[in-house]
Amino acid sequence: MPRPPFLRRSNSGIIQTFHYEIKPKISYPSSILVSQYPLLNIFTHSTRRNEEQLNQIHAHMITSGHLHNPILTSKLVASFASKTVPGSTSVARRIADQIDGLDTYSWNTIIRGYLEGNDPEEAILVYNHMRRKGLKVDTYTLVFAIKACGLRSVILEGKQIHGQIFKMGFGLEVIVQTALLKLFGLFDEDRVVQQIFDEMPHRDLVMWNALVAAYARGNCPYKVREVSYDMVRSNVKPNGVTAVSILSSCSSLRALREGKAVHGYVTKNLIEFDVFVHNALIDVYSKCGSIQDAFQVFQLMPVRNVVSWTSLINGYSDNYCPNEALGLFKQMEAENIRPDEITVLGVVCMCTKLRSFELGEWIDQYVAKTGLVKESPAIANALMDMHAKCGNIMKSCQIFDGMKEKTIASWTTMIQGLAMHGHGFSALVRFCQMQREGFKPDGIFFLSLLSACSHAGLVDEGRRYFSSMEADYHITPWMEHYGCMVDILCRAGLLDEAFEFVQNMPIKPDMVVWRTLLRACQTRGNISLANQVMKMNHLCDSGPKKSEDYVLLSNLFASNAEWDNVKKLRKEMKIRGVTKQYPGSSFIEVD
Repeated sequence: MPRPPFLRRSNSGIIQTFHYEIKPKISYPSSILVSQYPLLNIFTHSTRRNEEQLNQIHAHMITSGHLHNPILTSKLVASFASKTVPGSTSVARRIADQIDGLDTYSWNTIIRGYLEGNDPEEAILVYNHMRRKGLKVDTYTLVFAIKACGLRSVILEGKQIHGQIFKMGFGLEVIVQTALLKLFGLFDEDRVVQQIFDEMPHRDLVMWNALVAAYARGNCPYKVREVSYDMVRSNVKPNGVTAVSILSSCSSLRALREGKAVHGYVTKNLIEFDVFVHNALIDVYSKCGSIQDAFQVFQLMPVRNVVSWTSLINGYSDNYCPNEALGLFKQMEAENIRPDEITVLGVVCMCTKLRSFELGEWIDQYVAKTGLVKESPAIANALMDMHAKCGNIMKSCQIFDGMKEKTIASWTTMIQGLAMHGHGFSALVRFCQMQREGFKPDGIFFLSLLSACSHAGLVDEGRRYFSSMEADYHITPWMEHYGCMVDILCRAGLLDEAFEFVQNMPIKPDMVVWRTLLRACQTRGNISLANQVMKMNHLCDSGPKKSEDYVLLSNLFASNAEWDNVKKLRKEMKIRGVTKQYPGSSFIEVD
């Protein structure tokens, strides 16, 4: 089916999306000539006029009595609604409310104006006003209203419009149903998405792509593969948009073979082998560990955008190629391509992994020079985390104190860094400061706070904060919170209390909790408690999966002279092929 004339493709993101443009179709009676309405000539270039000029035209139409002419008023409303000046769409709305007989096109421009002004709530209100007044609604009205529901992240209104669509007779309109499919895909309503698709007797390429994208966005890679096969069997030829969604699912599955198959298909069959497909290929090869293939795709790209560079830099970082990542970043800078926030975050995270003080200072100076640290709280948080893990906690504090806009993630990162360096009291002072500034802690924050108490040996404070989670903040503790509390008690030598705490947990303790307790027993030489735990067979029942579990049990058996059990464990390790995956290592940085 040929692409409708009102459909255009946006190049604003990796996943190509489709937007609908209103094409005004105002037909004037043959007896009415433009010469009879000179104002129509004024509106011909209204898009170039500023708000003051439009206000002058508005005033002239009021004084001359032309405001009640639907043809002229329609042009005036469209001119105001198309302006990006704040409040111009509201002016268009007030004018439209005063005039009877305005056509659907005029109201559609108002709804679109609110959408472009990032005010979906008002767009929905205008749609509801049209319905209450009995005004005619067309496919564009519905598409804009559906898009507004997606921007508001409210599915209830979308379901109401879904029901209205069938009552108004738009149930078989491909454009409207595709918009609905995209909406429900945003909310992971897979059953509704599939139902909308199955009920359409005629499906064009855009609808197929919307279905594939919905499953890709909902992290359903197997469904993406299934739908893409159905698409080919239905003699619908995939395009670049389809390829991007399929490659996204291949990345999620780490399916290198399927990714290469898609690469071969698009090379042979796609004329529009654009930058988005190339970026998706770089991503799938990087995540599948085939970084050399990712580099080859990058090298062959005729056009690259900042996403292309970022994808390969992150690919090098994830595949433990820091030198290549830094080299590419510097090449990007040399070619005068300004990195965006995601690019810089990727480089900062790579420096964090390397724990390199020198690299940390270099990227810190670069970010300070570009001014990104002031613009982005996310970059400031990443820099704080990097400096803390590279041993420079004072620099982390400086960045934190210099932040104009702090988030709960900023406070969490700061307290986590202080906890890492053993500054438990400083972390608690920051927590009091956070409360004074009106921030409400979440579950992740409490993990950092309890960790600070653990590192500083603040047992009473740890107990108090753990109790306050439910009592004061209505946060149900996670398994990790219970593990932190056990660690606090074990570090303080309160093993019996820790054992009692574990036994009274409302959820079944996992291997980490038991491992923490047993390791503390080994360190403190409390063999009797270790025997008591081992007789309960908790760790063995959980089925030790890691080499450290076997080693811990073996050492405990050996300390109790249970050599038969030691021999049994060692034999089981050999049978299962358990080895120490990441041997201990250390390094120093030389000036």
